[in-house]
Amino acid sequence: MLAAFRGPSRILLVFSLVLNSTLGTDTGCDDWILNGNDDVCCKKCKPGNRRVENCGRDPQKLCTPCGNGTYINDDKPSCLRCTQCIGNQFVRELCTSSKDTVCGCKKGYRCGNEKCSFCVDECKVGEEPTEERSCRKCPEGKFNDKIHSACKELRKSCPDGQTLVKGNVTSDSTCTYLEEPIILPTGTENKNGQTNWLPVFIAAGMAGLAVLFIIGSVVAYVKGQNKTEKKPKTDTPDKDHSDVSRIMIVEQEDCSFRHPEQEQGSSSESINTQDSESKLIV
Repeated sequence: MLAAFRGPSRILLVFSLVLNSTLGTDTGCDDWILNGNDDVCCKKCKPGNRRVENCGRDPQKLCTPCGNGTYINDDKPSCLRCTQCIGNQFVRELCTSSKDTVCGCKKGYRCGNEKCSFCVDECKVGEEPTEERSCRKCPEGKFNDKIHSACKELRKSCPDGQTLVKGNVTSDSTCTYLEEPIILPTGTENKNGQTNWLPVFIAAGMAGLAVLFIIGSVVAYVKGQNKTEKKPKTDTPDKDHSDVSRIMIVEQEDCSFRHPEQEQGSSSESINTQDSESKLIV
């Protein structure tokens, strides 16, 4: 029978057999009743024993231990073969005559049923297990923030005065007050669940072009101002010349206005002289 098992399974089975033979298993009936003068009838065999006969003279002969590689955990007429952990399973507890092997699943897998008779892929957040023992992404409008559990509906409403921030496949929608900043995701997810950064790159490129345009406009404006300041002023001498001309004209006008006064003064003096002469003659 050992030839049917290979590798680690064979080693574990041999170890289980040695353990059973070392510890030993109590033989016979654990609970019986009298049946007549000499016979007894067994109600329950000892752990690890199967029933051979219901009634007899010797209770120890009514039940017998299970053979190597078999077990019995209930009062049954026959023993069962120990379970072998295969594939993505590993042995958590060895098989004994009264208890079957306990298997576990390797990292990244989970037990497919209560007895862990098989393993399935362990679904991550944003996924849910399927009947085909695989994982699938949460459908639109649902999320899952726990490992290997079913997806749930996203929140759809908020109390008055708050706004709804839509969630994604890994987190539920949240409510926030209007004055609070809303942090939007930096990328979008495609159908395969991968983040699409193309919109982010396009926005960054447009922002860069806008900055370059502003810088170029400022540089051109500054250069234009510098050229205007360095240009020689040609109208200053003309202005000074016109001012000098105006001063000369004013002086000439003053002189022309003074000549009649002098002439008038001379006439007055001649008149006064004549009067004086007249007075002397008289």
